[in-house]
Amino acid sequence: MRRRPAGDVWPDDEMSAETGLPLEGVRILDLSRVLAGPLAAQVLGDLGADVIKIEQPLGDPVRAMAPPAIGDTATYYVSVNRNRRSVIADLTTPAGRDLVKQLASSSDAVVENFLPSQARALGITAIREALPEIVWVTVAPAAAGGPLDDEPAFDLLAQARSGLMGVSGTDASGPMKTGAPVADVVTGLYAAIGLLAALLEQRTTPGTPGRRIEAPLLESAVTILINQTAGLLGAGAVPRLLGNDHPSIVPYAPYRTSDRDLVLAVGTEPQWRRLLEAIGAPELASDPRFVRNANRVVHRDELRVALEAVLAERGCDEWISILGSFGVPCAPVNDLQSALDQPQIAGGDLLTEVMLADGSTTGMVLTPLRVDGVRPGVRRRPPMLGEHTKEIMAAMEGQQ
Repeated sequence: MRRRPAGDVWPDDEMSAETGLPLEGVRILDLSRVLAGPLAAQVLGDLGADVIKIEQPLGDPVRAMAPPAIGDTATYYVSVNRNRRSVIADLTTPAGRDLVKQLASSSDAVVENFLPSQARALGITAIREALPEIVWVTVAPAAAGGPLDDEPAFDLLAQARSGLMGVSGTDASGPMKTGAPVADVVTGLYAAIGLLAALLEQRTTPGTPGRRIEAPLLESAVTILINQTAGLLGAGAVPRLLGNDHPSIVPYAPYRTSDRDLVLAVGTEPQWRRLLEAIGAPELASDPRFVRNANRVVHRDELRVALEAVLAERGCDEWISILGSFGVPCAPVNDLQSALDQPQIAGGDLLTEVMLADGSTTGMVLTPLRVDGVRPGVRRRPPMLGEHTKEIMAAMEGQQ
């Protein structure tokens, strides 16, 4: 993407050569830790980029976030650290900072998630300022210049501060976080998008300085509430705790059948009429409480009672078969194992097995992206701490 500078010391990764992937030849230096930053680097690595992960002597804290673990390896670490090499650099020392600067100067982009005060103390800010031609992505707790920009942040805190917890849960449960780290994931994806946009600009406009991209966790989490914020800012509609119900569409939620929950996603009036035909309840079509979606939103509780009285007559799988024949969008509520076992996933290519450094094997979820019909795989398993330090240092010394 960028012309290799004089004094290039980055040792190319043979496993990232001749892959045919769109980011082949792109070099990413990953200084980040835990989830959002490493996920951004993993997205790029999956698409062919050559990624070197810099770790402090104690390693990325996510290595110790167990249980669960596979042997001595936390599954949390495994989930976001494939397709990269690991190098130890002690940023508290001049030698460590010099190593990072050398690798950064030969990279196309850097990803880091240090607090501003940490970045200054560890020399990261100075390295960034000395390399204006390098795309630099900072995964921040909150946007720079605000009162929270130097406060430690985690997915849970972002879900709480952003209002996401405030629209999740019910009156009985109170506010709840989601069951997955969605704030971290969305922030990591924004970071990858920003990095790619900056690299594209450099490729299409030679001589363009490296952009400084900021992907703040709090602001990214706020964007998750896309329709809820639009309702509040545009119409003054204050969200309330609706559990699994949709604020603007009914029926669009799980409903009880005779054995387990069935999700109905009836988003249009034709779908509503087909639903009533499928379940044999045409009388609900003329009920003034349910004639249009706006009425159904107001009377969602009464409609739930009416629908579940009918749905209780059959099991979930039987209803899915019936509703599918009428073109009514619906789905079972799967636990994670059931989700992975469903034919679309189990019979596809999203899951793979990877052998870790200790010889044990683990299942892994690959990127959801396909490139020309092929899903990129695992070129490198998640590395051990500092696994590639010696070979990369030796290669660098040989090029100097």
